Amino acid sequence: MTADATTPTNPTHPTSPAGPTGPAPATSGQRPRGGRLRAVVGTLDRRLTAPGRGYRLREVHTLVALVIGLRLVTRDWSAIADRPAALTDGLTVVSWLPDALPAGLPVALAVLGVGGVGLVLARRRAHAGFVVAWACYAVLCALWGSSGKVLHNDVLTVWVGVPLLFASLPRPGHDHRRAVAWGWPPRAALAALALVYWLTGVQKLRHSGVGWALSDNMTWVLRQGVSPHADGLAQWVADHVVVASALATGALLLELTAPLWLAWRRTRALFVLAVAVMHGSIWLFLGIDYSAWVLTAAAVALPMSLAPTRRLRDAPGPLGRLVSALARA
Repeated sequence: MTADATTPTNPTHPTSPAGPTGPAPATSGQRPRGGRLRAVVGTLDRRLTAPGRGYRLREVHTLVALVIGLRLVTRDWSAIADRPAALTDGLTVVSWLPDALPAGLPVALAVLGVGGVGLVLARRRAHAGFVVAWACYAVLCALWGSSGKVLHNDVLTVWVGVPLLFASLPRPGHDHRRAVAWGWPPRAALAALALVYWLTGVQKLRHSGVGWALSDNMTWVLRQGVSPHADGLAQWVADHVVVASALATGALLLELTAPLWLAWRRTRALFVLAVAVMHGSIWLFLGIDYSAWVLTAAAVALPMSLAPTRRLRDAPGPLGRLVSALARA
């Protein structure tokens, strides 16, 4: 028998003549295709699902519930029932409801939602209370925005509350323990906060491009708006295109970089301050109330800006005193 007859023909065999034409083995210095993406996703997953202390979840859960409760008690939801049925045909998650609703339904939902917030504060069936409060709040917001222009005042609070609907709260006496079940909900709420802000910036670029910030867009917004607080200042800004463009550019950059601000613990409090200035200027110049956005950002980002071993009630300032009072209640 000749030597050729005994030569292996398996293309994966190192001595095979067909070996050079077969697939080359991966070198140790190269990542397989898609390896980098999987590594990034794996890192994000590990950070999201890392164990957390029970009191951090309790803080975020309680503060977001307080924001929902504040929105429920400070708005006259009964105005929904006064709108003509012909004007309430906007597409929302409650479009399946009949056009003519009972006059007392909005108020009843608000009262029920406030009761749910009370359960959260009392730590009596807190999870069920949060679900009830969030559901009532979401339905009322959908009903409120079912006519005319879609309103965004409560969008952030509604979406940030979604991860907390699935949270498993620690039992009494377990607040200092660490568990994955208590670590991921506040981080998911933080991720939702970052995503909503980022999407608002992306939508501006998608519909208007960089001209939203660098053109005279903000000038005309200020001139056509009505400021009940500082009309003279708003008109002064509108008359100075550079100042108006600088404000618009700062707002757009803040929204687009929100995930970066919120990814790092030390910059989360600065992000809350920045959005307070941005939304405060909108209220000052145009009279549009975005206080729910500021309060929601503070409810999530401020507790998550503290060191893992530091409780919010030990922080200096009025927020720490508020949390201490709630803890003693």
